[in-house]
Amino acid sequence: MNLTQLNRYWINYQEDNGINSPVRLDEVRYDASSGVEASFDLLEMLEGRYILHLSKAFHLYRDEYVHFILDHEFTHLADFLAYPYPKPSPDDLKERTRREENINTASDRNIFGKYGEINLPEKADGDNPFNSDSGKKLFDYMNTYSEFHACRVSLGNILRLRRNPPGTDVDVDRNIVPAPYRDISIKDMLSVCLRRADLSYRQFSIMMIPQVFVIYFRQMMYLMGYISHFSNAGEMLASSLKIMELESQEKQYLDLLEALKTAGVEEILTIANDIYKDSYLVFVKSYIRNHYKPELYTEEELEQITPDNYEEFVETLANRQGGRIWSGRVSPVFGVNNINRAYDGVDPDTIRQLVRNARPREQR
Repeated sequence: MNLTQLNRYWINYQEDNGINSPVRLDEVRYDASSGVEASFDLLEMLEGRYILHLSKAFHLYRDEYVHFILDHEFTHLADFLAYPYPKPSPDDLKERTRREENINTASDRNIFGKYGEINLPEKADGDNPFNSDSGKKLFDYMNTYSEFHACRVSLGNILRLRRNPPGTDVDVDRNIVPAPYRDISIKDMLSVCLRRADLSYRQFSIMMIPQVFVIYFRQMMYLMGYISHFSNAGEMLASSLKIMELESQEKQYLDLLEALKTAGVEEILTIANDIYKDSYLVFVKSYIRNHYKPELYTEEELEQITPDNYEEFVETLANRQGGRIWSGRVSPVFGVNNINRAYDGVDPDTIRQLVRNARPREQR
């Protein structure tokens, strides 16, 4: 697709969704990284440059799949333009250069496979240009609400196109979701989401690196965006959490699902940050208990660990025993590009059980 065609699709998207923005795409580049079909770069958008990055193979894809991807990406663009809070000033970011591969996108480009990203740029030395309060809030918004919203919109449009009206049963084994060259089933799509979430959460539980949690949480937004179309979405989410052994946080995730469906941005960000803090502290404490001798710390010390002081406590333990508690970097070796590939950890038939007799609900 050329720039004129893409802008025409963007205008049609706005008309279909009640949006009226003068923003147009400035450029299309067929330079998306391996494993990503399409993306916008958050730093470029903050600088007022609306560039859609597409896979080099994008022109080979079926029209329905192209529309599926564009619906996802243009929802990200619309959400960015509708962001209700102050954005970081582009002047604060002028000296910051975008790395081609960085800690927040190198792994998830592979892990996420076929469904596009919002890329988070970093300085060449690895410093995150979104560490400010306004930057963090924007990043959290794009990686929680906007990921959920993009998946909700793209699947909702397919359900309507395939004539699955709200309230009717959906056979999750039928080919209903477009992929580049053929259809895949809803069961396969949800299975991939759940397995990737499970895989990345297990990596987080071992490495305890914040960026790995971002990978996991973004994949949960995909899963929650897709299942939000079904009348038993809460049950499906609870079952998914049980599979990942996260039952203790079920209420938080169910509250987040409801907030996401009603677009309560402040509530979404509050719950998401609470989930992050609780999850991170659980694994910091678990890791310490499993890898350090009990005489090196007290339970009272563990209870005083917070997301703001855990690094100091890690240094304290390192000094007491020697060595470091973790390496501090993410390797992209966990990536899986084949959307139908079998992963360890989750039985494929589990998804059929989750969505049996599921009914799509009205999206808008």
